[in-house]
Amino acid sequence: MKPITGTAAITAAAATTIPAGPPHTYLDVAASLLPAVKILASSHERPAIAMLSAHALECFLKGYISRSGDDSSVRHPAVQHNLNELWSRAVADGLHMPLNSPDWVRRLSDVHNRPFYLRYSTGVHGIVLPAPEPMTTELAAILEQVLNQCTDHRL
Repeated sequence: MKPITGTAAITAAAATTIPAGPPHTYLDVAASLLPAVKILASSHERPAIAMLSAHALECFLKGYISRSGDDSSVRHPAVQHNLNELWSRAVADGLHMPLNSPDWVRRLSDVHNRPFYLRYSTGVHGIVLPAPEPMTTELAAILEQVLNQCTDHRL
């Protein structure tokens, strides 16, 4: 086959890129974790499910709270990994979720927050973790709600 050679001129529309930042970075991380949570839910690997679920929930809530582009309020050590506090702040900021978080959120917060028992198990022989369901199903519903409300606001 004989190669085709020549020249071409292509004009493309101007492209704009924005710096990576909140809420997109939080929401992208959270959304990327959800498929793994669903897969692990059927395997009954509770520590892995809990770890990914806690991190996904943290990112969903931080994404909602920082939907204006400012995440300074969620970077304070007392708030950073505290799922209960992040839930309360998100609801107070208008997220359409129950004022009181579900039991599985409170349980995850206890082990995900400082002193990080879920990550490091320092000084403990066992950890009580939430069951995969309803956690997995409700986590997916939270993602949908956060994305819907963020889209309405800024995204």
